[in-house]
Amino acid sequence: MLAAALKVFIEAGFQAASMEAIAREAGVTKRTLYRRARNKGELFVDVVDRLAQQAGMPQLSCIAPGPLKQRLTSASEILLGWLLEPKALALYRLIVADAARHPGLARTVDGPFQRASDAVAAILALDDPRPAPTVRLGADMFVRLVAGEALDRAAQGIEPAAVTQQVRERSIAAVEFFLAGWRTWRV
Repeated sequence: MLAAALKVFIEAGFQAASMEAIAREAGVTKRTLYRRARNKGELFVDVVDRLAQQAGMPQLSCIAPGPLKQRLTSASEILLGWLLEPKALALYRLIVADAARHPGLARTVDGPFQRASDAVAAILALDDPRPAPTVRLGADMFVRLVAGEALDRAAQGIEPAAVTQQVRERSIAAVEFFLAGWRTWRV
């Protein structure tokens, strides 16, 4: 059902997608679909969560011990692999396109981003005495620094929806840039 929902959301957009169309695509009754999700918004959240799971987001919390630079480089690769996956990018475009009509839509799918920041915060907090709010702010900044430009450029069609060599090089530079600031920043 989630694969069918993904297909319908991508093809029709959030506004035009209907539970009926999703049920038809999945080959189930609307009643069966409503047992899975109470409404279209809840189903959309489930679709986004499933994509994050399939793209390896749980691996963020399982990054092997090692130097901070190595762990953050691994985290950046996982983040970019998830965000630049073509279906995830299509959903991101859909969220941006429908934001004016559905202002709460982005908030409903913020869970995977928050879990990504949580995992990065855990990486940063290891052997770091700074207070939790400072570590969390650093994690949020890291996620945006590493993924923001690549996501925006791919969403706008400036670059392909893929982790290219150029994206990897910028990601490595972003990790270095972040670390330079992180090592000297004290709050």
